[in-house]
Amino acid sequence: MKKRYPFKQRAFVYVLFAIVTIIALTCITVNCLRLAQAGNLTSTNRGLDIFAVCIMSFVELCMIAITFTSCYVTGEKKLYCFLGITMTTVPYKDVCLVRYSKDVRIFLVYYKVDKNGVVKDEMSGLQAKFVRINVNEKYFDEIAKNIKKHAPQAVVEILRKEEQ
Repeated sequence: MKKRYPFKQRAFVYVLFAIVTIIALTCITVNCLRLAQAGNLTSTNRGLDIFAVCIMSFVELCMIAITFTSCYVTGEKKLYCFLGITMTTVPYKDVCLVRYSKDVRIFLVYYKVDKNGVVKDEMSGLQAKFVRINVNEKYFDEIAKNIKKHAPQAVVEILRKEEQ
């Protein structure tokens, strides 16, 4: 069964989103009023105003996609990481280590890759890549349990503050 975990954003991301939204909506409104020639607003270059409305609408849609659709999904055979319009998949058969700590709010999933050039990770000693899972700490145990269920070969390490 697939389970979706929302991406945890920092406060400044939401503030940045609000600022960009206000600027984009203001630009869209002013350009639409200029195109409609409402009040004293007149358009001197209709093509440029239409282009500006389209660009600002696109910027707003991208911000919404990145801010609100980013998540992690534990599927039947893979762990999916969605960040806006990009997606990373990690097959459970390649997962070798899950390391997390609620104290410092870090959750890493190390996985093997077949490509050359992967360097040895200093923290784990593994020759693997990792994905940082950025969700609320209350989901850490649940995600680790779900990964362990699908990847019995994976080692799960829970770090304490004094070990780091």
